[in-house]
Amino acid sequence: MYKLSLGQAGSSFTFEVAQKNGIPYGLINRAKKKVETDKVRFDKTIANLQKERSRLEKTSENLKEEEKRAREESTRLSSINTRIQDKLERYQELYDANQRLIYLGQRFDDLSERYFNNKDKKVLIGELLKTVEIENSKRKKVTQKERKVQKQEELKLQVEVEQQLDVIRTEKKEKKIKEQQKLQANKTNFELKVGDRVRMLEGKAVGTIDAIEKNKATVNYGFFTSKVDLEQLEMVERKK
Repeated sequence: MYKLSLGQAGSSFTFEVAQKNGIPYGLINRAKKKVETDKVRFDKTIANLQKERSRLEKTSENLKEEEKRAREESTRLSSINTRIQDKLERYQELYDANQRLIYLGQRFDDLSERYFNNKDKKVLIGELLKTVEIENSKRKKVTQKERKVQKQEELKLQVEVEQQLDVIRTEKKEKKIKEQQKLQANKTNFELKVGDRVRMLEGKAVGTIDAIEKNKATVNYGFFTSKVDLEQLEMVERKK
């Protein structure tokens, strides 16, 4: 594909065309000698400038394409950020609502305990009414339809949070299983005894077992001793 650029100086490319069409080099060289040296240099300079212009145009197109992709990526990330921010705000609202319910539960428990001790219904009713009035002062009046939509949104959000928690719990459980498998794989197949040279799993310091009591071993590292669970030790060298 070639692009026609109008209004720019050009060169005849006489010698280049002649060379590509199989004209003998000797004939081309004799023709070059008959042409003014400055003309040849001028044509060569124009040719180089045209090549440079073509390279710059290509670079400019690449930069425009990169700029376009960058704008699209920025728009995509901005949209993701907006959704994340909205989700965080909804999570915060759910957290605040749950904290409020926890507080009310603790308040009710305190009132129940006080009534259990003093059997004073008047005080109990007064405190309950006071608590209800405080909570109602924070409420906003909404229609039945709006309340229904709000409940549906809360339920949907709770389900979403539970799903996220399930994913986190599963990942933690899998991680714990892998760690246990790794520990099990690194455990020695030999029963550790006093005098054996051992080191802690994934550790470097090597010590000697001075004593074993129940499931713990006293390991002497030379400058200090340490009590370590047997399952955390691996064999380095059996006592000779």
